[in-house]
Amino acid sequence: MPPRKDAELSFQTRVSRPVAATVVAVFLAFVYGVPASQAILEKTRGDESVLPSLFKRAPTRENLRQFEKDVESSSYAKDYFQPRIQLLLTRFGRVGNKLAVIGHESGWLFYTPGLTYLAGPSFLDADVRRAREKEAVDAGESVHADPRPAIFSFHQMLAARNIKLFLFPMPDKTMLQPMELHGRESGDRPARVPRNRGFDELISEVRGRGIAVFDPTPAALVPGAPPHFLAQDTHFTPEWMERIAKELATEIERVAPLPPPAVRPALRAVAQRVERVGDLVDMLKLPDDQNWFLPQKVIVHQVQDATGETWEPDESSDVLLLGDSFTNVFSMDGMGWGEAAGLAPQLALALRRGVDVIAQNDSGAFATRQALARAIGGDGDRLNGKRVVVWEFASRELSVGDWKPVDFPAASPGGH
Repeated sequence: MPPRKDAELSFQTRVSRPVAATVVAVFLAFVYGVPASQAILEKTRGDESVLPSLFKRAPTRENLRQFEKDVESSSYAKDYFQPRIQLLLTRFGRVGNKLAVIGHESGWLFYTPGLTYLAGPSFLDADVRRAREKEAVDAGESVHADPRPAIFSFHQMLAARNIKLFLFPMPDKTMLQPMELHGRESGDRPARVPRNRGFDELISEVRGRGIAVFDPTPAALVPGAPPHFLAQDTHFTPEWMERIAKELATEIERVAPLPPPAVRPALRAVAQRVERVGDLVDMLKLPDDQNWFLPQKVIVHQVQDATGETWEPDESSDVLLLGDSFTNVFSMDGMGWGEAAGLAPQLALALRRGVDVIAQNDSGAFATRQALARAIGGDGDRLNGKRVVVWEFASRELSVGDWKPVDFPAASPGGH
């Protein structure tokens, strides 16, 4: 016989007034304590508050989004607590952030956009491209997701000047260090290098247009082979970078033989020891005094001339290297991995000739083409006298980069 309704059990939570008052007080302290402390610290330190800027701008979605970014970037509470909480999460929970992924092997870090490129769908899929472009529009921006028009138009512009284009997509760390990423054994036999599903299709189309492709990706992953990438950094090891420079020089001489230069520079490589924590540790935004990730020590070979001066790009060279941070690392002193020891000086050493360089760390899909467009046309046309252009970019840019078109000025009189 079912129980009567008046016999059903009921439970009530009783909270005493002191407990309720305490909970409310703690809640209000959190809600008002952070902005109050922010205002006090800004006043005592003489920093400019971002709050007045909210009332100086029209209340558009873009301005409100910028205000949120300004508040986040100037927050003292965030600056203090976020690095320390991130260190605890990384050390004890193996938790990264939006940019850095903690690998399976101790000390190994990976770049999230690289994982997106490798594990995601084909970057050539029409639905994928439309979704990326729509997402950008919804955010008030614009993106050209298809890399082919940019590549083909760039090739046509250079071909009209009788300049040979070498497309150089740099493989991602996730492709060549999978064991350190996920920890799954592949046996004792060489394994296939994983790629994004759209890569082979793109390369087939590119080569079909007569564009030379230099792909330094190893034929297979060999168990026990030395790593191709730095453990805590997005970039390659100096040893592999130097091998790539030699292979690229050989490919240029095979596909587009160059005449002997008027003057061959006397170059030499000088070994130097450098060390630092990688850029992925920087992206984790850990406390400055953290010791969970220790600096990695490597040997780089700085390229010098006969007088001992460090190598410098040669704008008069008939070889131009367009590149991103893979070109700059080991050469740009500010990156912390040495100076004049990177891809361009090593290529010059292998070719035994000067090399011109235009490189920018970010947005290799667009930034270097834009920089080149600004440097051609007129009296100082950067492409005058060029026979070869090598366009190096990180392969992950194929999935996450902006391949917007660039309008290149016409060749200057007397140029190519």
